[in-house]
Amino acid sequence: MSGTYKHTTLTGEGDSIEDAIRTALRVSGQAVTGQSWLEVADIRASLNDDATVDQFQVTVMVAFEVDESKMRRS
Repeated sequence: MSGTYKHTTLTGEGDSIEDAIRTALRVSGQAVTGQSWLEVADIRASLNDDATVDQFQVTVMVAFEVDESKMRRS
């Protein structure tokens, strides 16, 4: 089975890398349906004064399948 996918880039923040990814997916999941996979594009962290990690920021490219039945036909 083949499909067409739309990609969108998101950046989530959290106390861990996994938490940051979950934040991005949770928020985007409220706006789109059918999220099917992601690719981690970038990982960053902000540091405290004592050089410990304060927060992680993870940028992900999320794909979701386009519902071709809802596309306008010309």
